[in-house]
Amino acid sequence: RRRGEAADALSALPDPAALDAALRSAEADRAAARQTLTDLGAEAPNLDACRAALARATSVVKSAEDEISALRVALGGLDATVTMLSGEGVEEDLADARLRLDSARATEAALRHEVAVLKTLIAALEEAQAQARDRYFAPVLDELRPMLQLLWPGAELQFDGDNLLPSALVREGVAEPIGTLSGGTREQIALLVRLAFARLLARSGRHAPVILDDALVYTDDDRIEVMFDALHAQAGDLQILVLSCRNRALRGLGGRKLAIEPVDPTP
Repeated sequence: RRRGEAADALSALPDPAALDAALRSAEADRAAARQTLTDLGAEAPNLDACRAALARATSVVKSAEDEISALRVALGGLDATVTMLSGEGVEEDLADARLRLDSARATEAALRHEVAVLKTLIAALEEAQAQARDRYFAPVLDELRPMLQLLWPGAELQFDGDNLLPSALVREGVAEPIGTLSGGTREQIALLVRLAFARLLARSGRHAPVILDDALVYTDDDRIEVMFDALHAQAGDLQILVLSCRNRALRGLGGRKLAIEPVDPTP
Protein backbone atom coordinates (compact mmCIF):
# COMPACT_ATOMS: atom_id res chain seq x y z
CA ARG A 1 0.00 0.00 0.00
CA ARG A 2 2.74 2.46 0.92
CA ARG A 3 4.52 1.73 -2.27
CA GLY A 4 1.38 2.53 -4.16
CA GLU A 5 0.98 5.81 -2.36
CA ALA A 6 4.62 6.67 -2.98
CA ALA A 7 4.23 5.86 -6.62
CA ASP A 8 1.15 8.03 -6.82
CA ALA A 9 2.98 10.90 -5.08
CA LEU A 10 5.99 10.52 -7.31
CA SER A 11 3.80 10.54 -10.40
CA ALA A 12 2.16 13.75 -9.20
CA LEU A 13 5.51 15.63 -9.07
CA PRO A 14 6.36 17.99 -12.03
CA ASP A 15 8.62 16.81 -14.76
CA PRO A 16 12.29 17.63 -13.92
CA ALA A 17 12.91 18.84 -17.44
CA ALA A 18 9.98 21.22 -17.18
CA LEU A 19 11.26 22.46 -13.82
CA ASP A 20 14.70 23.05 -15.27
CA ALA A 21 13.24 25.02 -18.18
CA ALA A 22 11.09 27.07 -15.81
CA LEU A 23 14.17 27.80 -13.67
CA ARG A 24 16.17 29.02 -16.66
CA SER A 25 13.26 31.21 -17.77
CA ALA A 26 12.92 32.70 -14.28
CA GLU A 27 16.65 33.46 -14.12
CA ALA A 28 16.47 35.15 -17.54
CA ASP A 29 13.49 37.24 -16.40
CA ARG A 30 15.41 38.20 -13.26
CA ALA A 31 18.44 39.28 -15.30
CA ALA A 32 16.21 41.31 -17.63
CA ALA A 33 14.49 42.94 -14.66
CA ARG A 34 17.84 43.89 -13.12
CA GLN A 35 19.01 45.41 -16.43
CA THR A 36 15.77 47.34 -16.71
CA LEU A 37 16.25 48.61 -13.14
CA THR A 38 19.81 49.67 -13.95
CA ASP A 39 18.68 51.47 -17.10
CA LEU A 40 15.88 53.24 -15.27
CA GLY A 41 18.27 54.29 -12.54
CA ALA A 42 20.65 55.79 -15.10
CA GLU A 43 17.86 57.70 -16.82
CA ALA A 44 16.12 58.88 -13.69
CA PRO A 45 16.60 62.62 -12.88
CA ASN A 46 18.66 63.76 -9.94
CA LEU A 47 16.46 63.96 -6.89
CA ASP A 48 18.18 67.06 -5.48
CA ALA A 49 17.83 68.82 -8.83
CA CYS A 50 14.15 67.90 -8.95
CA ARG A 51 13.66 69.25 -5.47
CA ALA A 52 15.43 72.53 -6.40
CA ALA A 53 13.30 72.90 -9.54
CA LEU A 54 10.18 72.25 -7.50
CA ALA A 55 11.20 74.88 -4.96
CA ARG A 56 11.86 77.42 -7.73
CA ALA A 57 8.54 76.70 -9.43
CA THR A 58 6.77 77.00 -6.11
CA SER A 59 8.47 80.38 -5.51
CA VAL A 60 7.45 81.63 -8.96
CA VAL A 61 3.86 80.60 -8.37
CA LYS A 62 3.90 82.35 -4.99
CA SER A 63 5.28 85.56 -6.53
CA ALA A 64 2.66 85.46 -9.27
CA GLU A 65 -0.08 84.99 -6.71
CA ASP A 66 1.25 87.92 -4.66
CA GLU A 67 1.40 90.12 -7.78
CA ILE A 68 -2.15 89.14 -8.72
CA SER A 69 -3.30 90.07 -5.24
CA ALA A 70 -1.52 93.45 -5.43
CA LEU A 71 -2.99 94.14 -8.86
CA ARG A 72 -6.44 93.33 -7.60
CA VAL A 73 -5.97 95.83 -4.79
CA ALA A 74 -4.68 98.47 -7.24
CA LEU A 75 -7.57 97.76 -9.61
CA GLY A 76 -9.97 98.25 -6.77
CA GLY A 77 -8.34 101.59 -5.97
CA LEU A 78 -8.56 102.67 -9.61
CA ASP A 79 -12.19 101.66 -9.77
CA ALA A 80 -12.82 103.76 -6.70
CA THR A 81 -10.95 106.71 -8.25
CA VAL A 82 -12.90 106.42 -11.49
CA THR A 83 -16.13 106.28 -9.53
CA MET A 84 -15.12 109.38 -7.56
CA LEU A 85 -13.95 111.34 -10.61
CA SER A 86 -16.98 110.44 -12.67
CA GLY A 87 -18.97 112.73 -10.45
CA GLU A 88 -16.51 115.63 -10.87
CA GLY A 89 -17.11 116.36 -14.56
CA VAL A 90 -14.17 114.48 -16.06
CA GLU A 91 -16.09 113.89 -19.26
CA GLU A 92 -16.82 117.62 -19.47
CA ASP A 93 -13.14 118.41 -18.90
CA LEU A 94 -12.19 115.95 -21.63
CA ALA A 95 -14.66 117.52 -24.04
CA ASP A 96 -13.33 120.99 -23.21
CA ALA A 97 -9.74 119.83 -23.72
CA ARG A 98 -10.67 118.43 -27.11
CA LEU A 99 -12.29 121.72 -28.09
CA ARG A 100 -9.19 123.65 -27.04
CA LEU A 101 -7.02 121.18 -28.95
CA ASP A 102 -9.10 121.69 -32.10
CA SER A 103 -8.84 125.47 -31.64
CA ALA A 104 -5.07 125.24 -31.17
CA ARG A 105 -4.75 123.13 -34.30
CA ALA A 106 -6.78 125.65 -36.27
CA THR A 107 -4.56 128.46 -34.95
CA GLU A 108 -1.46 126.46 -35.88
CA ALA A 109 -2.76 125.92 -39.41
CA ALA A 110 -3.51 129.63 -39.77
CA LEU A 111 -0.04 130.56 -38.50
CA ARG A 112 1.61 128.06 -40.83
CA HIS A 113 -0.29 129.59 -43.73
CA GLU A 114 0.76 133.08 -42.63
CA VAL A 115 4.39 131.97 -42.35
CA ALA A 116 4.24 130.48 -45.84
CA VAL A 117 2.75 133.69 -47.22
CA LEU A 118 5.40 135.80 -45.47
CA LYS A 119 8.19 133.58 -46.78
CA THR A 120 6.83 133.95 -50.29
CA LEU A 121 6.59 137.71 -49.82
CA ILE A 122 10.14 137.93 -48.45
CA ALA A 123 11.45 135.90 -51.39
CA ALA A 124 9.63 138.19 -53.82
CA LEU A 125 10.96 141.30 -52.07
CA GLU A 126 14.50 139.95 -52.04
CA GLU A 127 14.27 139.16 -55.74
CA ALA A 128 12.89 142.63 -56.46
CA GLN A 129 15.64 144.16 -54.32
CA ALA A 130 18.28 142.17 -56.19
CA GLN A 131 16.86 143.28 -59.52
CA ALA A 132 16.75 146.91 -58.38
CA ARG A 133 20.31 146.63 -57.08
CA ASP A 134 21.46 145.19 -60.38
CA ARG A 135 19.74 148.00 -62.27
CA TYR A 136 21.38 150.53 -59.95
CA PHE A 137 24.87 149.08 -60.08
CA ALA A 138 24.93 148.04 -63.73
CA PRO A 139 25.61 151.59 -65.06
CA VAL A 140 28.22 152.17 -62.35
CA LEU A 141 29.97 148.92 -63.21
CA ASP A 142 29.86 149.82 -66.89
CA GLU A 143 31.69 153.08 -66.12
CA LEU A 144 34.05 151.42 -63.66
CA ARG A 145 35.07 148.37 -65.67
CA PRO A 146 37.35 150.13 -68.23
CA MET A 147 39.20 151.94 -65.45
CA LEU A 148 39.66 148.71 -63.48
CA GLN A 149 41.26 147.11 -66.53
CA LEU A 150 44.03 149.72 -66.42
CA LEU A 151 45.16 148.40 -63.03
CA TRP A 152 43.93 144.79 -62.96
CA PRO A 153 43.09 143.32 -66.38
CA GLY A 154 40.04 141.05 -66.18
CA ALA A 155 39.13 142.20 -62.65
CA GLU A 156 35.60 142.94 -61.44
CA LEU A 157 34.35 144.85 -58.41
CA GLN A 158 31.51 143.55 -56.26
CA PHE A 159 29.21 145.83 -54.26
CA ASP A 160 27.33 145.21 -51.02
CA GLY A 161 23.62 145.48 -51.74
CA ASP A 162 22.85 146.80 -48.26
CA ASN A 163 25.34 149.63 -47.78
CA LEU A 164 26.05 150.19 -51.52
CA LEU A 165 29.81 150.08 -50.92
CA PRO A 166 32.45 147.95 -52.65
CA SER A 167 32.68 144.58 -50.91
CA ALA A 168 35.24 142.54 -52.88
CA LEU A 169 37.70 142.71 -55.75
CA VAL A 170 37.49 139.69 -58.05
CA ARG A 171 40.80 138.83 -59.69
CA GLU A 172 41.29 135.64 -61.70
CA GLY A 173 38.00 134.30 -60.36
CA VAL A 174 38.95 134.81 -56.70
CA ALA A 175 36.90 137.29 -54.65
CA GLU A 176 39.11 139.20 -52.23
CA PRO A 177 37.20 141.09 -49.50
CA ILE A 178 37.98 144.79 -49.45
CA GLY A 179 39.17 144.58 -45.84
CA THR A 180 41.94 142.13 -46.79
CA LEU A 181 43.42 144.33 -49.54
CA SER A 182 46.41 146.58 -49.05
CA GLY A 183 45.97 150.25 -48.22
CA GLY A 184 47.16 151.26 -51.67
CA THR A 185 44.70 148.95 -53.44
CA ARG A 186 41.80 150.16 -51.30
CA GLU A 187 42.50 153.84 -52.01
CA GLN A 188 42.85 153.13 -55.74
CA ILE A 189 39.45 151.38 -55.75
CA ALA A 190 37.88 154.26 -53.80
CA LEU A 191 39.20 156.80 -56.31
CA LEU A 192 38.00 154.80 -59.32
CA VAL A 193 34.54 154.34 -57.80
CA ARG A 194 34.25 158.09 -57.24
CA LEU A 195 35.22 158.71 -60.85
CA ALA A 196 32.65 156.16 -62.06
CA PHE A 197 29.83 157.81 -60.09
CA ALA A 198 30.93 161.24 -61.30
CA ARG A 199 30.85 160.07 -64.92
CA LEU A 200 27.39 158.56 -64.34
CA LEU A 201 26.14 161.89 -62.99
CA ALA A 202 27.71 163.74 -65.90
CA ARG A 203 25.99 161.46 -68.41
CA SER A 204 22.65 162.28 -66.77
CA GLY A 205 23.36 166.01 -67.07
CA ARG A 206 24.22 166.57 -63.41
CA HIS A 207 27.89 167.48 -63.48
CA ALA A 208 29.69 167.39 -60.15
CA PRO A 209 33.36 168.11 -59.48
CA VAL A 210 35.56 165.32 -58.12
CA ILE A 211 37.68 166.61 -55.23
CA LEU A 212 40.57 164.36 -54.19
CA ASP A 213 42.36 165.31 -50.98
CA ASP A 214 45.58 163.27 -50.71
CA ALA A 215 43.70 160.30 -52.16
CA LEU A 216 46.85 158.39 -53.19
CA VAL A 217 48.97 158.20 -50.07
CA TYR A 218 49.79 154.46 -50.06
CA THR A 219 49.99 153.85 -53.81
CA ASP A 220 53.41 152.77 -55.10
CA ASP A 221 55.22 154.59 -57.92
CA ASP A 222 54.20 152.19 -60.70
CA ARG A 223 50.53 152.22 -59.78
CA ILE A 224 50.41 155.97 -59.23
CA GLU A 225 51.45 156.53 -62.86
CA VAL A 226 48.52 154.36 -63.97
CA MET A 227 46.19 156.31 -61.66
CA PHE A 228 47.43 159.57 -63.22
CA ASP A 229 46.56 158.16 -66.65
CA ALA A 230 43.08 157.24 -65.39
CA LEU A 231 42.55 160.77 -64.04
CA HIS A 232 43.63 162.32 -67.33
CA ALA A 233 41.34 159.97 -69.24
CA GLN A 234 38.35 161.21 -67.22
CA ALA A 235 39.38 164.86 -67.05
CA GLY A 236 37.97 165.55 -70.50
CA ASP A 237 34.39 165.20 -69.22
CA LEU A 238 34.86 165.87 -65.50
CA GLN A 239 36.24 168.64 -63.35
CA ILE A 240 38.82 166.98 -61.09
CA LEU A 241 40.51 168.87 -58.25
CA VAL A 242 43.51 167.20 -56.62
CA LEU A 243 44.54 168.65 -53.24
CA SER A 244 47.82 167.54 -51.72
CA CYS A 245 50.83 168.74 -49.77
CA ARG A 246 52.97 166.06 -51.45
CA ASN A 247 54.16 168.05 -54.46
CA ARG A 248 56.98 165.68 -55.30
CA ALA A 249 54.69 162.61 -55.38
CA LEU A 250 52.24 164.38 -57.69
CA ARG A 251 54.83 165.93 -59.95
CA GLY A 252 53.96 163.49 -62.74
CA LEU A 253 50.22 164.19 -62.58
CA GLY A 254 50.28 167.11 -65.00
CA GLY A 255 47.26 169.31 -65.43
CA ARG A 256 46.87 172.89 -64.36
CA LYS A 257 48.51 173.63 -61.04
CA LEU A 258 46.77 176.06 -58.72
CA ALA A 259 48.43 177.97 -55.91
CA ILE A 260 47.34 180.41 -53.24
CA GLU A 261 49.15 183.72 -53.50
CA PRO A 262 48.93 186.76 -51.26
CA VAL A 263 46.91 189.66 -52.56
CA ASP A 264 48.81 192.84 -53.25
CA PRO A 265 47.12 195.48 -51.09
CA THR A 266 48.45 198.33 -53.22
CA PRO A 267 46.33 199.47 -56.13
